[in-house]
Amino acid sequence: MLIPFAIDADSLAPDPAWTHATRLACHSGLLNTWQHYGLLTHDGLRFEGSRLHQAVLQLPQGVRHLWLEMLERAPVHAFGDGWDGAVIQANLATLATTTGLALVDDTRAEVEFGIDEDSAETSVATPNGDMDVCRLQTANQARSFRDAMRLSGTHIEAVDTYQQIWESRFKHLAIAPLKQISVVDRYAITKHRLCPHTRLSGLERFARLLDATATGPRYLTVYSAWTAEIHGVDIVDVEADLREILQRCPNNNVRLIKVVMVGNGAFGAEGHDRFIRFENHVWDLGLGLEVFEGPAAQRRSSAAFKAGVVVAGYKQVEQNLSGVVGVRFGEVRRGRA
Repeated sequence: MLIPFAIDADSLAPDPAWTHATRLACHSGLLNTWQHYGLLTHDGLRFEGSRLHQAVLQLPQGVRHLWLEMLERAPVHAFGDGWDGAVIQANLATLATTTGLALVDDTRAEVEFGIDEDSAETSVATPNGDMDVCRLQTANQARSFRDAMRLSGTHIEAVDTYQQIWESRFKHLAIAPLKQISVVDRYAITKHRLCPHTRLSGLERFARLLDATATGPRYLTVYSAWTAEIHGVDIVDVEADLREILQRCPNNNVRLIKVVMVGNGAFGAEGHDRFIRFENHVWDLGLGLEVFEGPAAQRRSSAAFKAGVVVAGYKQVEQNLSGVVGVRFGEVRRGRA
């Protein structure tokens, strides 16, 4: 779950009235929010050639190094040609095609957008949807980010359709340039093989949605178990199933599906929890991919979004599963028979 947002390039210029402590607090809060919930949209095709990048390089050393460190691990999205990096009234409709939140400095907030000194944010209607404009200094209090924080610990309800689940929680993770995706779900392969032909399994639904939404190549790894229900199935059978899934992903964004199969007991010891990881962002899902099976979730499922240093623990789970005695590996690639 990521919130696309833009920053007015000129607004990163240090406010001469700010103390070092004020400036550090502003940027630290912004970067922390970005790391956990944000997808930064920049002008141009490459961040290194953007006006925003030039603004970052002009920041005082005390905050510039924080930005450069964050840029090594937090996702960014290129707007492309058509936006020059300025957040002004005339550009809002263009920006609204990609993001619903823009951050500006106090001067631009008050002069350009009429935000009074006691307010932090305003909403502006455009032909392409509403745009929230928020003061840079209070970015972590922007409505979009607060909504994301609330959703990050909210259960998936049985009435939630797969479209609602994907749009609200996964869509912008798929859009972001996060190429490596992992699914750790003890029952993913079992449920796929036993799923009636009248509906899609959670695994196939997830792969199709990822393929339809992603903005470039994605590489999916599934960690699952040899449960009693699929006794007698071999790794070549699992690969055949995955090959069929890959063939039904028409956009060719899902380029590779790997599978790591371990014994049921061993999986329970190493990977009891079920989760989906997009590089450094994780959704903990109580029911795993089952929430995507059929038109809507059949049961209520816990869900928690994680980012930052805690993700190292999830990566360790994957590493441990890969090292279990008797583990079997399989993979299918786009274009390979």
